[in-house]
Amino acid sequence: MTQQPGTPAPVRDDTAGELVVTWEQYHRLIEHLALQLHAAAVGFDQIVALSRGGLRVGDLLSRLFDKPLVVMAARSYEGDGDRQQGELRLGHQLAHTCDSLGPRLLLVDDLADSGATLEAACQWLQEHVAPEELHTAVIWLKAASSVRPDIWAVELPQNPWILQPFERWEQRRPEDLRSLG
Repeated sequence: MTQQPGTPAPVRDDTAGELVVTWEQYHRLIEHLALQLHAAAVGFDQIVALSRGGLRVGDLLSRLFDKPLVVMAARSYEGDGDRQQGELRLGHQLAHTCDSLGPRLLLVDDLADSGATLEAACQWLQEHVAPEELHTAVIWLKAASSVRPDIWAVELPQNPWILQPFERWEQRRPEDLRSLG
């Protein structure tokens, strides 16, 4: 997809090493992505969010555009702090409440890192749903990605590790929590 005149451009971030993102920054980036989708007049009937990273993105876009949310389970990160890309696993079905899917889908995730998840998810949707149109959008696009989504909010030429605001929950356990009372 080529960028239309007047469409907000992706932001370039030259951070190397680790990029720490606050909740406020995270939500502003999703808003920027939404503005790009709106300005580009990308048409879609449902939003397919890749879990886990794309769930929050999909949820917020679903609310903003008033479109149904569809969830596709995917897992590729594992190891200490889920920082190593392992074997990619996709769920065998989609979770949704729609009578039917399509014909225009928007597939969203938080980032295109290697591009493997986005590529496999697109292939799965083409084979199992066969939408007439399939668009892709992510918050962050790393230079190392083999796939370029249709729309992204931030381009990361230095491929930093992104420390998203919700990742602190991956290091906590129920016994670490404090009661409200």
